[in-house]
Amino acid sequence: MKLILDLDTGIDDALALAYALALPQVELIGVGGCFGNVTRDRSVQNNLDLLALFGAPEVPVCPGADHPWGADGYRPGDFKYRVHGENGIGNVLLPAAGGRACETPAARFLVEAARRWGGELAVVATGPLTDLADAIRLDRAAMASVGAISVMGGALTVPGNRTPFAEANICDDPAAAKYVFESGLPVTMVGLDVTLQTKIVGADLARWRQVESPAAAALVGMSEYYYTNESETGEIGGAIHDPLALEAALCPGAFSVLPINLTVETEGPGRGRTIGDPALLGRPEKTTRVCVGVGAAAFVAKFCGAIADWLGRD
Repeated sequence: MKLILDLDTGIDDALALAYALALPQVELIGVGGCFGNVTRDRSVQNNLDLLALFGAPEVPVCPGADHPWGADGYRPGDFKYRVHGENGIGNVLLPAAGGRACETPAARFLVEAARRWGGELAVVATGPLTDLADAIRLDRAAMASVGAISVMGGALTVPGNRTPFAEANICDDPAAAKYVFESGLPVTMVGLDVTLQTKIVGADLARWRQVESPAAAALVGMSEYYYTNESETGEIGGAIHDPLALEAALCPGAFSVLPINLTVETEGPGRGRTIGDPALLGRPEKTTRVCVGVGAAAFVAKFCGAIADWLGRD
């Protein structure tokens, strides 16, 4: 499978990047960097540095959106800094990559890849959906030809993590998310409904700690920071958010899903809420598959084992 990741990197984005590189069936052909957990420029630099550290500096990194639709700027809030650190990767310091980002914007890169690869391509977006929305707006037909579109975001059957109604990625750009879900393209939503079922604990990182390499040390440092601060308890533990969106693109049969036509509230106290579109309740065709169940223990074991095996390779 040819894969493009669109990331707001972000510790769980870094884990999704590592997971993509660890899986032999995945050919990572590009990475977008957008605003969200960090600024757009920090996201791009984190992607460059991580790819160099992970031994894949040849993968193109494309600059994505630097602010939400309808805004003229963006600044991560205290919530993001607490969970991801000042630099987005748990304040772990990485060697600066020698390469530079490509000049093609992430949305244009997505469209060009879709035109070239069509059904062979999977797109996984784990930050705000701005780049994906921009790509659909550029060439809807090309993006409709993509084999799989999976997004980490939203909360349909559980409360949000930014507000009682809204998940963080959707809340960062609800207008773009609304455009994506109402575009009619088949999209798999991997939201808090299912990511909160996949819990990682400190013992799950034991094999990573045994590997003596800069990449292993960085992943352990980031994960320990994230899974201490993400849980708000001081214990190491929390949900595997972004890598699960990649898993949904690779192994859709591993999930139980609710087919539904979604929309997103963009104003008022429910801003950022993902909810069924009342105008389309009677339409038999459903364009969004909301993941509501997964074999959580099996996925945690697969994810942690794949990363450990990859880190241990010569």
